[in-house]
Amino acid sequence: MSKPLVILAAGSLAGALCALTPVFGHAVTTEFGPSGLLRPRIEGGADWDVFVSADTGHPARLHAAGLGTAPRVFCRNALALIVRPGLPGDDVMSLLTRADLRLGISTPGNDPSGDYALAALDRLGPGVCTRALRLTGAPDLPQAPVGRNPYAWTLETGAADLFVTYRTNAVAARHDSPRLRALDLPAPLQIRATYALTTRIGAGPGAEALARRLLSPDTQDRLAALGFSPLTQFQTAGDIA
Repeated sequence: MSKPLVILAAGSLAGALCALTPVFGHAVTTEFGPSGLLRPRIEGGADWDVFVSADTGHPARLHAAGLGTAPRVFCRNALALIVRPGLPGDDVMSLLTRADLRLGISTPGNDPSGDYALAALDRLGPGVCTRALRLTGAPDLPQAPVGRNPYAWTLETGAADLFVTYRTNAVAARHDSPRLRALDLPAPLQIRATYALTTRIGAGPGAEALARRLLSPDTQDRLAALGFSPLTQFQTAGDIA
């Protein structure tokens, strides 16, 4: 029996890729986490065959180092605001600029969602960025209990009133805790997160076949059903955004 292929992927893809493993056509093992923490592990010798990042930069660095193939865009994600239970108001701009509310993001540098969130908040002025609390995406931060959505848990524990993250993370948080609200960031603040994948140099045909499966129309349709923007909505699979 052939050795399972190892997929290292952005944490925001955990639900999607775990749901897709039965259709991959090859045994796989998966590990999920912030892309900016997975890449250094790969550079340090961690076992991997396919790396799917929530940005194009980390796969590009592996390619430049001779460790991975040229990155291929996988899908996109949008940004949303998760609002704790009991907090009124549906105007995202007003909520984000309220100085009395604690605003959470993931850790920039470690987790691309934190970089995207910070870039969006910067459009509201430096004061909003200064208020943003780094509450996920680093190993030294409090971790959600096993089985809990980290964003729902963070808001429920009172660490934040608001959290800017991917739309798909917001959907998952509401599945965990239906009393939460999720609001898409308006067009002036919206930044589309571009996900890309790379395969390990020397990984063999199985890894490339898996990459093609991830980029296939069937898989892309399944991603769209989970809230991601598939390739057909913005560009061809071979381009790097």
